[in-house]
Amino acid sequence: MQGDMTFVAAFYSFTIELNHADSGIFSSFRIKVPRHELESHEHFYARLMAYIHSYRSEIEFTNIIDDSKEPTVVARDAIGTTNLWLVVGAPEKRKLELSLKQHPNAEHRIYFYQEDDVARFCHYLRGSKTNWVENVRFYKLDSEFLSRLVDCESSSPYWRVSVIDDRIYLSIDELDLESEITNIDIWEAFQGSIAG
Repeated sequence: MQGDMTFVAAFYSFTIELNHADSGIFSSFRIKVPRHELESHEHFYARLMAYIHSYRSEIEFTNIIDDSKEPTVVARDAIGTTNLWLVVGAPEKRKLELSLKQHPNAEHRIYFYQEDDVARFCHYLRGSKTNWVENVRFYKLDSEFLSRLVDCESSSPYWRVSVIDDRIYLSIDELDLESEITNIDIWEAFQGSIAG
């Protein structure tokens, strides 16, 4: 599923050669990714990097922008059980709470990509006496890296990607880029926001 195609501004056909050392996945695949007319280029590439970093069988994009009950990326098995629930940006609290309740055995991942995403999410934890998101994995994408991807944008690129220790090594034509995907301890960030 690729979400609502009514307001698609453009389609990008990526050919990706992936060496994901962290998860032991070696795969080559083509993927057609739509960009919503209201979606920023940074959000578009954040979606794609989160997809690559979380890559596994049955993974797929759902909604193009965060305007539905669906996550940004999902992986379901043959009988429809959700194994991965992934959102780019700071999801609404209710949306995350509902998924944790409905899919308690699924891996939940959130990828922040804007500077205020962590602070926005920490606001949801105010008043919490327990770390109710302890089973959610939080990551921060480098905004400068995303901007560089925007600068070298093309409609049908060939990417060679390696993921080693949560570090992305990306080759696009003659250009070599790298960036760390930072693990965020959201409870620690929340405690720090209170102390600050």
